[in-house]
Amino acid sequence: MRLLPLRGAAMFALLALSACDDSPSLTHYVLALSWEPAFCEFNADKQECAELDSADFAASNLTVHGLWPNDRPDGGPSYCDVDAATKALDEPESWCELPEPKVSEKTRAALAPAMPGVESCLDRHEWIKHGTCAKLDADAYFKNAVRLAAEIQATPLGQVIERNIGRYATPQQLANGFEVAYGAGASKALTLVCTSRGSQYVLTEVRIALEPSALEHRLGRGDLHIDGDPPAGSCPDDMRIDRAGP
Repeated sequence: MRLLPLRGAAMFALLALSACDDSPSLTHYVLALSWEPAFCEFNADKQECAELDSADFAASNLTVHGLWPNDRPDGGPSYCDVDAATKALDEPESWCELPEPKVSEKTRAALAPAMPGVESCLDRHEWIKHGTCAKLDADAYFKNAVRLAAEIQATPLGQVIERNIGRYATPQQLANGFEVAYGAGASKALTLVCTSRGSQYVLTEVRIALEPSALEHRLGRGDLHIDGDPPAGSCPDDMRIDRAGP
């Protein structure tokens, strides 16, 4: 087992764990990033999709869906220390009735473009369901999600997506871009999610498995969680990278 020095987020995690003995263990995180033009095609009723156009940040950048703690192959823990009444509100139609995450004004300002779903109170849902199990306070949780999304967007993977907006790309092209940034075999941490549109498939999400150390510093190869077989993606070789608008 690789032992990491305890500092920053890791020290906070240790203190949080000791304070809550029945908290689930945490082996890694999954950073879920949305491709908003495709998301909005299938969710046109969402407030954040109503005015999405090609000039918006979300039209050309991966955006934050969530940062999910995972401690087992079939999915991670959820709703840690959340009471039943609050959990019952965690439905899309009542997300805005959930408690607002306690974050700084600086973090909230950074989150607005990076997570367009805040307009539909996605941040409240993500915090209640996933963030409460992340061994972080809300500010650190969202600050790290925004930072990591920006770092991934800046890699050749993000550049491949941006260059192919309105065109087709292959999963291998995205995997190659990821490995240019993080080395051979790094794409074992990468899962691509596509949604079918008739006979066509469009990229809707990019997911990256991360070691807890990824929350301590700029993302490097050692911060990728590549143990075991990678999760199966759902993208064929001719997936489309949708553009914003009709």
